[in-house]
Amino acid sequence: MIRWKNKRDIPDIVRLVRSQLVPISPWFHPRDKRLYDIVSRRIQSGSTLVASQSRSGSPFAFVHFNIRQDRLFIDLLAVDAAFQGRRWGTELMMQAEAHGLGEGCTVAHLFVDEKNERALRFYRRLGYKVARHVKELHCFELFKPLGGD
Repeated sequence: MIRWKNKRDIPDIVRLVRSQLVPISPWFHPRDKRLYDIVSRRIQSGSTLVASQSRSGSPFAFVHFNIRQDRLFIDLLAVDAAFQGRRWGTELMMQAEAHGLGEGCTVAHLFVDEKNERALRFYRRLGYKVARHVKELHCFELFKPLGGD
């Protein structure tokens, strides 16, 4: 099931970031002690949807996003390795995009580390296109119009 995050979910969200995102990121090390505080602060603003096996179960996937004027900014998406390939990432993205559309967003955008080929393929399958390469951040900015075809 997909639901809105609650405070009890934060340790599991940090665990997902540590296990799924940090190993492919050039910015953090999995044992970085600051990671818990950084992720906790980051998800304080915006909205987070989590996937769990029950209403009170631990999240095995999440998407965190912010709405800025008419833009939906996808900040973080992670799915536990044991649950990958089961459309959880796609479903979380669809629900985040639907929420953004309902709030008046006309475009979604996100950043992907330049070496994360798997994520680039995933987002392209969802209709995202590369807007630009941000050399100094070692990432690509992707975008997708919302509410269109």
